[in-house]
Amino acid sequence: MQGAHMLALIEYSLVDEMNRGTGFGWLLMLGIALVGAIVIKAILKFAEARLVKYITKYQGIWDDIVLQCLGATKALVLFFWILHPLVQSTQATNGKKIVLLLFVLASSLQIALWGLRCIHLWRDDVVKKRMKTDRESASAIRLIASGIQGLFLISLVLVGLSNLGVDIAALIAGLGVGGIAVALAAQNILGDLFASLSILLDKPFVVGDFIVSKGDMGTVETIGIKTTRLRSLSGEELIFSNKDLLESRVKNFKRMWERRAVMNFNIGYLTDTAKLEEIPKWVKQFVDEDSLLRFDRCHLMNFDEASLKYEIVFWVKDPDFNKYFDSQQTLMLKMLRRFDEEGITFSMGARPFLMQQGDSNEESVKTLVKSDSKDNRSEASSH
Repeated sequence: MQGAHMLALIEYSLVDEMNRGTGFGWLLMLGIALVGAIVIKAILKFAEARLVKYITKYQGIWDDIVLQCLGATKALVLFFWILHPLVQSTQATNGKKIVLLLFVLASSLQIALWGLRCIHLWRDDVVKKRMKTDRESASAIRLIASGIQGLFLISLVLVGLSNLGVDIAALIAGLGVGGIAVALAAQNILGDLFASLSILLDKPFVVGDFIVSKGDMGTVETIGIKTTRLRSLSGEELIFSNKDLLESRVKNFKRMWERRAVMNFNIGYLTDTAKLEEIPKWVKQFVDEDSLLRFDRCHLMNFDEASLKYEIVFWVKDPDFNKYFDSQQTLMLKMLRRFDEEGITFSMGARPFLMQQGDSNEESVKTLVKSDSKDNRSEASSH
């Protein structure tokens, strides 16, 4: 009984020392916080080592988040987490504000470490999955993750200041005014930044696509935060502002699954009508012989001043430009050989004349294409 009574008196004396905030009481609180932090840190280390053996067998990101959070928990933070409630539960007046300040700083640091680790893990997991199928969106994910980190840190600072008794309403208002001023000063940069995000997320084109914008053409090499860089056909590098590129009309030839080709040729008026009727059939036969081409139409299109104009329309089943020209060249050579066999000549645009001798042995010249009547009338009136 006396031993229990003595322990109770000692306990009461120690609690009273801490409650009154004496020097000895502060040493007791610091000692309790230190021992508690060491014990809890050891428990977390043990739990982390045990969990590694089981969690690593599972696929996913949550097991990594748990392990990272356990490993990122700092003993110093645990020390202040134990010390702060001890000090707040006593009647000590000296040192409470300092402990509160250190507690808020330590808590903010720990939450920042946890949050940044989680964001990094999420970013790396998403980027790893995206890199297999969509490399361009991986860049957007990194940019978005950086923005999330910035917002997270700003929110954490504001919450910490609020816990310290700082009036953050005026601070937020000041940040709003300053943000507007910065946005106005850097609107071009911000415009390019948001345009970059739009390009990376909406994907009107990706790296490797051949695009044409405002008469400039080239293959997309990089899509940056401010500019997009193309490699032109002649070899030089073309640099476009993301905002200007997004606001302009862009032709993406990489996404063209088939190429529509239109070809015109002229035949002389002296060609026999029966052969003129056969030309569309020959052209269709030549197009059908090429597995890469699909015939659309071939028609006698117009009566020009010096020739009969035909138009051919066909589809190339491969968007590759070189294959398109190879197939068109083969088609043209087949047409040349067939026309040579049939005695059909292409018109070069010159007006043909036919010399005829009449019954009165007077030579007359008759043109196969009528001259412009207005010109004739103007010449007659001038004489």
